[in-house]
Amino acid sequence: MSGKCLSVLLLAGLAAPTQAQGFGQDDDPGLYIAPAKELSFFAHAQGDAYLPARSAGRQGGRVASYGLKTRIGAEIPVDDDTDVTVVVGQTSMGYDFRSWNDFGPGRGDPIDYGLRLELASIFSHQIDEDWSLFGGAYVTTSGEVEALFDDSFTYGGSLGLKHHFHEELSVGLAIVVFGQMEDYTLVFPMPTLNWQIDNYWHIDIGKTLTELPGAEITYKINDVWSVGVSAALDIYQFRLEDDNNALANGVLEDEAVPVYFMTTYSPEPNFSVTGLIGSAFYRELTLRNNSGNKVGSQRLEPNFALGIN
Repeated sequence: MSGKCLSVLLLAGLAAPTQAQGFGQDDDPGLYIAPAKELSFFAHAQGDAYLPARSAGRQGGRVASYGLKTRIGAEIPVDDDTDVTVVVGQTSMGYDFRSWNDFGPGRGDPIDYGLRLELASIFSHQIDEDWSLFGGAYVTTSGEVEALFDDSFTYGGSLGLKHHFHEELSVGLAIVVFGQMEDYTLVFPMPTLNWQIDNYWHIDIGKTLTELPGAEITYKINDVWSVGVSAALDIYQFRLEDDNNALANGVLEDEAVPVYFMTTYSPEPNFSVTGLIGSAFYRELTLRNNSGNKVGSQRLEPNFALGIN
């Protein structure tokens, strides 16, 4: 999963303005009435590219990839303390292998195009002023267009607890379950940190589920522009078609750690555009058969990465 995919899907309902009831004179502002949470919707799109990178092995092949991610969702306030977010998304990935022999003879072009579809549900529950509970679950299907549908599913989820020291600082810990095709399920802890240091600096650690896990630090230049740096874990798994020439019904795994410099333009609170430029400092491609055994695995040298959100 690139870029980031990663920004994080917030689970708090959006505040909607309400009319103040007037008392006395017409210009009397009256009593303040807190805005009520309401159902809201969001959309997110990201295009990214890992430019051609050379294999770190002796074969010296090269590979580039280009992705498009789109997600739509709804933030649903269940009650004053609980919110649920439902997300539907897709990721399209195109690969360009050149002189690639690192997976063995006849496996120089294991995949041209992969598609991942996902459905996720995330919740947040405010226990009291200091503690909140969060988590969720997801299901994905991912593979070549004509790959076996029943063999393309993965599942996962998370559950965590967060402590709010004050409005500008919260720290938490989540247990994440990450299912994989033809491989063991990963279970690992993920720390979270959301810290508005001052009016300009902000740190966010621990993006989960529908976005990439990672960390970012941003600096707000003014009300419209901000800059920052992000690092994330980007993982894809694609089921290969049963007539794939490289490995029928196998799995291609693509793991990367991209580091981006970001520039964000946000002319209004509900809309933003972010440009990304950086490098995939770590990237590894692995080919497995349908028994989970590695057929080939190769690291790539660092390469340029670009993106726009």
